Amino acid sequence: MEEKEERKSRVRHLKTGAFFKYSKDVSMKALKIFGKSAAIFALIIFLAGSFFMIGTYFKYANDFQNAKPKSGGTQAIFYDKDGNVIYEGYGTSDPDYVSLDKIPDVVKKATLAAEDKDFYHHGAIDLQGIGRAAFRNIQASHKRGLAKMTDLFDASDYSQGGSTITQQLVKNRYLKDEKSFGRKLKEIVYSYELEKKMTKDQILEQYLNSIYYGEQALGIKNAAKIYFGKDLKNLDLAEASMLAGLPAAPSKYDPINGDYETSKKRQEYVLQQMYEAKEISLDEAKKAANEPLSFNGQKHFVDKYPYFVQYVKQQLIDLYGFDYVETGGLKVYTTLDSAKQDLAETTAKKYVDQFRYAHVGNAAAVILDNKNDNILAMVGGVDWDKSKVNVADSPRQPGSSFKPIVYATGFKEGYSPFTKLLDQPINFGGIPPYTPHDFDGRFRGNVTARTALSNSLNVPTVEMTELAGVNQVITTAKDLGISTIDNDPQKYGLSIGLGSAEVKLTDLAGAYAALGNGGQRTLMSGISKVLDNTNQEIYKVDRQEKTVMDPRIAYMVTSILSDTKARQKVFGAGNKLEIKGHTVAAKTGTTENFTDSWTMGYNPDFTVGVWMGNNDHSKMGQISGIEGAAYVWHDIFEGILANQPDIAFQKPQGLSEAWVNPYTFSKAPRSGPPYVIEYFLPGKEPAAKPDFSYLNIFTHKGQYYKTNDKASAGQ
Repeated sequence: MEEKEERKSRVRHLKTGAFFKYSKDVSMKALKIFGKSAAIFALIIFLAGSFFMIGTYFKYANDFQNAKPKSGGTQAIFYDKDGNVIYEGYGTSDPDYVSLDKIPDVVKKATLAAEDKDFYHHGAIDLQGIGRAAFRNIQASHKRGLAKMTDLFDASDYSQGGSTITQQLVKNRYLKDEKSFGRKLKEIVYSYELEKKMTKDQILEQYLNSIYYGEQALGIKNAAKIYFGKDLKNLDLAEASMLAGLPAAPSKYDPINGDYETSKKRQEYVLQQMYEAKEISLDEAKKAANEPLSFNGQKHFVDKYPYFVQYVKQQLIDLYGFDYVETGGLKVYTTLDSAKQDLAETTAKKYVDQFRYAHVGNAAAVILDNKNDNILAMVGGVDWDKSKVNVADSPRQPGSSFKPIVYATGFKEGYSPFTKLLDQPINFGGIPPYTPHDFDGRFRGNVTARTALSNSLNVPTVEMTELAGVNQVITTAKDLGISTIDNDPQKYGLSIGLGSAEVKLTDLAGAYAALGNGGQRTLMSGISKVLDNTNQEIYKVDRQEKTVMDPRIAYMVTSILSDTKARQKVFGAGNKLEIKGHTVAAKTGTTENFTDSWTMGYNPDFTVGVWMGNNDHSKMGQISGIEGAAYVWHDIFEGILANQPDIAFQKPQGLSEAWVNPYTFSKAPRSGPPYVIEYFLPGKEPAAKPDFSYLNIFTHKGQYYKTNDKASAGQ
């Protein structure tokens, strides 16, 4: 039994040993397989990482070949049509470039000491410098434990920088201002590629010409002017060391508007670095540190035509947003004609001063080029310091200066300059009854549309508004570029014909310019083109013309507004709407209580629009359109056309003309006086027999009614 049990025990032992041996063999095999797998996995990770890094390098290197350096300027600069500067903002302008051999050694040595003392001895990246910076940043961090490591990736926490001058140049001129791992990789690649293309001297030269020094100073030459009012060559050691310390943190170290003690400590640090580099002696360092500095601190700012500049700036803000316009370093080429702008400003101020006795406080004027709707001049007011409101771009009631739009609408609906209208005290209905009257209180009976518009008669204009339809008048106004009128005809009623709907001077001038250009218009703008701070064009106004009115309709309106003889029935001969020796079309406007005085007019080339009044809508004295704004309008237009040949308006094809009898409202039996020529759309010419339908007008309780519908007259 014992032998049997012992035999079983040996068998069990052998089996157990075999099991453990088998298990050990399996484990060893598994470890070997795992080790091989881990090595393969690590190799795969290494190769993938290597391929990624190589691919990323070549991608960014290729990007660098096509990268265009930006100027770094943030200053918006506006130019007139001839390239003269009319506005420079409070940003940094493009630097006054200076070659390295013209930069004093003291400036170069101070810069290297402050930013990259081993610049000429290391490659694009200073690995030792990065290591030193990382160690110092961890030491300076206020975080605990592993959290300190996060400061390695947060540039805002760096107390000591590790970037070389090459890297700083890349960041300033080629990269966007963002913090990301991808941007850091791009910075490194770009730096290596830049040092392949440029020598160290070339890189230092570009750095000194493009780095920001604070106080709107971009580049060392600008910094010398702005901080010390000196030419670069005249900087001494104290001044050079102060400037060299600024780029690291311009606002922090700014000695003018920042903490002066902090800026002095930074200057002393630069002098210490120069001493340690054996560029200066200890005595020179001490002397420079103790030298009193006299700062200039004068900001460069130009704003010759603030109303126009702000108008254009708002157009750009609508396109790109406020921040980009203010800080994007844009170069804005405008359509402004400085000579015409000066003429308009001087004239507006002259007559505001002349009419102050009649409580006239302000005036606005706009000059447009009819062919392309360029704004050649814009006077938003006569005193920018007193009021920043641009009245040229503010809604005001236009009074009778809106009437050409009414008659243009009527002509579209089939009426003509020869259409007979009634000038009598007519009740047009409504509660309370609408009974308009003419400006001079007189009534002239039956008149043609030509007589009514040229002499600015109110009652016939209201009748034409009703004949044409308020809806259609609104449509015509919008087609011509009036942006402030609502689509609801009930809001205005027939009074829209007399200018009750508020419009902007700029919009109304654009509408008149379309009439002067045969019904053609483009996008009215004060902008020609816009360049970004890399000098790339980012915007150009689309000047493609579009037809907004039948040229025949536009000509019929123009023929009335330029008819000096027809106008003389009310305005008399030699009035301010006439420019001696020149054909011009013009219309005045006056609102109730003499709140607004308008004159609008054009020739084939230019449109001039003028408003006169008070910003607070307070009434003036007896200053109507012809007695106020017309003076400004006349002198501006006379100045524009001085020494220019007369240009006639060209009659378009497809417009019929006929001799008519203005007394019987019928076709004339023959040509020549006392008959006159009138214009019509084909098929709308008058009949040979006189039209006596106006005799159907009747009265009720002493009032005239323009319809035979007795029910509407209360009968």
